Amino acid sequence: MEKLYTVEDIAHMTSLTSRTIRNYLKDGVLKGSKIGGQWRFTEDNFKELLESGDMRNKVRQDVLDFVDGVNDFSDNIGEIQVCSIVDLYQDEEVVQAKETKLMDFINTYDYETEDNRMSFTMQRIEKESKWRIVIFARPQYLIEALKILQ
Repeated sequence: MEKLYTVEDIAHMTSLTSRTIRNYLKDGVLKGSKIGGQWRFTEDNFKELLESGDMRNKVRQDVLDFVDGVNDFSDNIGEIQVCSIVDLYQDEEVVQAKETKLMDFINTYDYETEDNRMSFTMQRIEKESKWRIVIFARPQYLIEALKILQ
């Protein structure tokens, strides 16, 4: 049986708000299915969202905000957040297997606790034959994510 994600799961994995995810649904940027009156998304739905122009623009802005010192943890004194950009020059099947492992890793978090924040976006850059992954996380989670991508 295929794993399904909720609005909240997608919001956490992308560092977007639930409201933004619902707006993406309304605007057709994100596709999903209603099951029992609640939206559910497949891994393919999530991948399509990550590859959309709206997400690419958001990622660019997120990286610029990070460089400018504007990020999720800026109000938490003593917190450290890392942004890493990883380029993978690997076959699509290999990259997709790593993406699935990364999504599983992120989904093991208890999002009710502050210390478990991490998000990533992934896009295919055809002209350079690579996959680009942008990860925002606390250092200990970034290390684990990089191990998965290695």
